[in-house]
Amino acid sequence: MSAIKLFVTTLLTVMCIAFPAHAKKVYRVLVEDNWPPYSYVKDGQPAGLSIDLVKAALKLEGAEVQIQQVPYLRCLALTEPEGKEVACANTAKNEDLAIKYSFPNNYLFRSRGMIVANKRNLKQTTKKPKSVSDLEFKTVALPSGFTFGKEFDENSRIVRYYTMNDMTSLKLVESGRVKFAAIDEMVLYYYLNHHPELKDIITPIIDLTNEPIYMHLSKTQPEAVELKEKFDRGLAALKASPEYEHLLQKYLGKEISVEKFK
Repeated sequence: MSAIKLFVTTLLTVMCIAFPAHAKKVYRVLVEDNWPPYSYVKDGQPAGLSIDLVKAALKLEGAEVQIQQVPYLRCLALTEPEGKEVACANTAKNEDLAIKYSFPNNYLFRSRGMIVANKRNLKQTTKKPKSVSDLEFKTVALPSGFTFGKEFDENSRIVRYYTMNDMTSLKLVESGRVKFAAIDEMVLYYYLNHHPELKDIITPIIDLTNEPIYMHLSKTQPEAVELKEKFDRGLAALKASPEYEHLLQKYLGKEISVEKFK
């Protein structure tokens, strides 16, 4: 074999190793680290419904996902126009967020917010709150950056006490430092199941709106347009298959009807 042929053969071999013919595209997606059962850390690894849905949707498009878990506020900051990341989950869409981020056509699932209270405190009050307007001039704990529907979010008369996460909100209600907390229905059930001591103390009192939850994307990162198209196609195909309901049931529990989460 001539020196030229040997060089060409060696070069092609190196290129095949470095760039496999069927290598899948890998996208980096940020996911919050403390919102169970949707996204959280289990045994040191990312876990949750949102993560499984993002992976399954992009797998149908021949792509893989590298999950990076960060606190939710950092997830938002890193995907703002001046940020360096492409995508972040989980986000409810409103007018303010739609200005900063790009949203796919398809949402991951629907989330129902709730207002919870301390049962002991309710016994001592003469008027139990029954609507969002009944919370005016009262303090409600909720994680920073979370939204709970237009009626709640735009009511400036509600006094908001921002916390690091939902468990902190529940602990504030348990201790009596705050009378109310806003929390997702399934997040509440998750914490009640894992902290039985709260079951006799925390009770839901008001249902908030049922909000779609998305994986939002950067408006400035070049890869975001491609990822958005692939994700939309993949998630639409996933929702048309039995696998979507299977994943919902896996995390929400067999006794829960998944229809209101679709």
